[in-house]
This record gives sequence, C-alpha cells and structure tokens, in this order.
Amino acid sequence: MSIPPSLPESSRAEARKAQVLEAASECFRHNGFHGTSMAQISKAAGMSVGHIYHYFENKEAIIAAIVERDLLNLMTITDRIRRSGHGGDVLKAMVEDVDASVADTTNDANAALMLEIVAEAARNPAVAAIIHKADGLAMEHMRAFINEGLAAYGVTRTDQEIDGPLSVLAALFEGLTIRLIRNPELDVSSYLPALRGTVAYVIESQILRKPLAA
Repeated sequence: MSIPPSLPESSRAEARKAQVLEAASECFRHNGFHGTSMAQISKAAGMSVGHIYHYFENKEAIIAAIVERDLLNLMTITDRIRRSGHGGDVLKAMVEDVDASVADTTNDANAALMLEIVAEAARNPAVAAIIHKADGLAMEHMRAFINEGLAAYGVTRTDQEIDGPLSVLAALFEGLTIRLIRNPELDVSSYLPALRGTVAYVIESQILRKPLAA
C-alpha cells in the first residue's frame, strides 16, 4: 500500500498503522502468532522493524489493534442496521440484515485470523485479557442496541435477560465462521434461511417475547 506524500502527518501515521495491521494479519493467518516475527511483519509491510515499533510496542499490541478494528466493524454493522429503515424497528432490521452481517463477519480471511487470535488467547494471558475486554465492550454495545429496539415496543429487559440470548446469537455467527474453516467449500447461502429464522426466533421468544411487527 503506497501512502501519498501529500497526506497530513496525522493521516500518514494512521495509514502506516493500517499498513502494519494488514501485513501482520496476513502473516498471522499464514504463519500463526508464534510463527510470525516482527521481521516478517516488517518485510510484509515494507517498512523497518524500528518504524513498526514506533507504532506498536510488540505483537500483543498489534493484536489489540486488530481486535479494536473488529469492534469498530461491529459498530459499522449496527449503524447500517439502524439506517436500513423498518420504521425504526432495529430488531426487525437485525433479522433482515442477517445476509449482510454474515458476509461481513465470515469471510475466509477474517475466519482464519479470528481462530488464530482465539487460539493464542488460550495460551497467552495478555492476549486473553485483550479478547476478554473486547468481548465485554461488544456485549455492552449490542446490549444498548437491543435496548433501543425494545424501547420501540415499550418493552424493558434486565441486562441478564438480554445477555443470554445475545451470547447465543454471537455463538451462531462465530460457529459459522468455524464451520467455514472446517469446510471451505461450505455454501453459506444455503444456511441463510435457517440462520435468519433462528435469529428471529431468539429475538421474538427470548428477548422481545412477542412477535416482531409485521
């Protein structure tokens, strides 16, 4: 990735960081976390190791930035759902957005990288802490989003009542990602009707506890 010299320094710095993250992600996917050295990341990014250390103190810091990028992606997805219409009914919009959400979260590159980071979390307490914090932030964001949808129906739920169904929905998408690793030839489109129906069932029976508006 070539960075235009005309960019302001702050923008150039962000572009360099993004360049490192893309290079590191590719290296982690192909070589694993432990099989990837900073020298390999440096070569893939086209910049010196010292330059990389200017932005990231170690590989764990790079993983933290990759996880933060995924959180921002989640917020982009919920913003898209919110803007999609349905008269402000974000719960119904969640069901209608399943196809696009699957495309966003289960592509081959994301699947391999996610599994590598989760595997490293099982061995590395620092990475485990990063994953745990990110999961908490994601749940907090999705809980607020669900509450926004419930308010449109005049319904309130406790955090505990929301968190269980939310965890099931997260497991559905994460599980499909793992299925793609186990079976790269999987036709995801064949799973979408069942996935949409399951998401609708969880929302209606476990969160809203009544049918979504027609």
